[in-house]
Amino acid sequence: MRLLLTNDDGIDSPGLHALARALSTIAEVIVVAPAANQSAVARGITIRGTLEVEERDVPGATEAFAVAGTPVDCVRFAEATEPGASFDLVVAGANLGLNLGDDVTYSGTVAAAMEGVLLGTPGLAVSQQSTGGELHHTRDGEYEFATAERIVPRLAELLASGELGRDVLLNVNCPTGTPSGVRVCKLGRRIWADQIELAEERDGKRRFRLYSGDADYHRAPGTDFEAVADGFVSLTALHVDLEHPNSEILLRGVQDLLIGH
Repeated sequence: MRLLLTNDDGIDSPGLHALARALSTIAEVIVVAPAANQSAVARGITIRGTLEVEERDVPGATEAFAVAGTPVDCVRFAEATEPGASFDLVVAGANLGLNLGDDVTYSGTVAAAMEGVLLGTPGLAVSQQSTGGELHHTRDGEYEFATAERIVPRLAELLASGELGRDVLLNVNCPTGTPSGVRVCKLGRRIWADQIELAEERDGKRRFRLYSGDADYHRAPGTDFEAVADGFVSLTALHVDLEHPNSEILLRGVQDLLIGH
């Protein structure tokens, strides 16, 4: 089994190194990860200029490359370098901080795993809560990866087997400490506390901070937020079909209106 391992925190992240070591016990691990932090870039790609690539040493990886690009760039570069569905699975993480609820739409970690699905390979996105217990995506604080190191190889074997299909993206969030168990969840909803804060004013130009408030989340049963808050590993199956389930019904009237005019 050959796995592609990437992330959005950068190739030097302890979360990536922890998974490289753990996954090397079950598979050949190829690391292609951003050279620098690319958190919250979602599915951004580099369409202008070139991608600088440097060979690196990551313990547990057969080969490792640092790419001066985004997480999606890394996945596409790896696939273009070795075309023909050469990887059985794309694993992204372990992210320093959680990716819960609608935060997954911002996440470079989730985007990298999703790119694997779009290229025909199952994806596994892994995120780790800090030891401070924040329910937020943050790189601050301390992290330990014992739970991820234990469960990710098992999930990787399951996904790579194709038993769940080739179009599956699993989003996994590990709580700090020893988990109470694993819960299959739905995505929750984040509540942002955006605050406009003037950071600097000089030469007629102003610089602002927007995302400086403490974010919260909706308390709803069965969500990934609730699971991690209760000390459980959250496990959510995602897909890439963004079309509204009632698209045809919703837009039929609009179509008639446009044709009529």
